[in-house]
Amino acid sequence: MSATPPNDANVKVIKANKILQAKVGVGPLDEDAVRRSQGVIDSNDVDFAPLANEYLTRLGQAIEQAQKGTITLDQAVHAMTEPVMQLKANASTFRYKLISNLANIMLSFLEGLKVMDEDAVSIVAAHHKTLSAIVAKRMQGDGGLYGSQLEDELKSVCKRYFGKRAS
Repeated sequence: MSATPPNDANVKVIKANKILQAKVGVGPLDEDAVRRSQGVIDSNDVDFAPLANEYLTRLGQAIEQAQKGTITLDQAVHAMTEPVMQLKANASTFRYKLISNLANIMLSFLEGLKVMDEDAVSIVAAHHKTLSAIVAKRMQGDGGLYGSQLEDELKSVCKRYFGKRAS
């Protein structure tokens, strides 16, 4: 199945800001530099587990504080969002696509919270436990069918959470 190219009437050109252009330059990227950069990414053999565990520890601490009620909603969301965002950003670089995908779902959940109730904390805690297991088992890639099921279940639980609060 091929994508239909956009017709010119649907294309909106947004000119780059001059400050951004000064930082990154103008014109096409050097293809050889792109190839070399991709080669470095593809051959990356750095162990992601220590970095991931650092972020998971911070997430775990935020969960504990939220469970104890020692931080406000804003503080809890910020304390949970920051390590989840770092996991999302770094996981793909180290070929942990499943972690990146799950973290992306969790970021959307955290952004939508209006209260940090027991159910919300439980969802984040389950997410933390899942990511910890993925890192411990060094499950690189997207997790295949198992990974897809995990993503679907996380989306489903988030949807149920917000559905219960909408009524």
